[in-house]
Amino acid sequence: MTGKLVLVALLLVSSPVAVSAAERIYCAASDAMLDMSLESGFSKKDEQKLIHFRGVAGLKAKRAPAELRRFQMDSEMIRQYWTDDRDLRFSLQAVFPKREPVYRLTLSLLTTRKSADTLRFEGEYVMALTRLGATASAGAQTVLDYRAPIFCSIKR
Repeated sequence: MTGKLVLVALLLVSSPVAVSAAERIYCAASDAMLDMSLESGFSKKDEQKLIHFRGVAGLKAKRAPAELRRFQMDSEMIRQYWTDDRDLRFSLQAVFPKREPVYRLTLSLLTTRKSADTLRFEGEYVMALTRLGATASAGAQTVLDYRAPIFCSIKR
């Protein structure tokens, strides 16, 4: 698959700002495998402090389970995040269904921007969907393994 990115329209402000002054950062990707829209908010006083994280995504692959065709994303999925004047990164993980997990979804967003004055981050997401083994000795099986472009924009 080519992982061709179809940009999702976002409203942008015209003046450059640093991440530390950002109220919200929106990320979006739409390609042959995944539709995804995320919103994150960082503290104005402490650029490293994540205030909120939410989003919606949907896997398009025929072999993706029904519960992943459209699902909500929230801060419980965050395993690690990083932001500074140039980089914005998230590592997310969730199991589906939650009560009796059969699948593990791992998603990493790796973006950077050209300078601290630009509002746009560009990079890629890396997604892996694993079918968990019925027993510890059965092991896990990779169902999907994919990477494609993503972009994020600061919204004030």
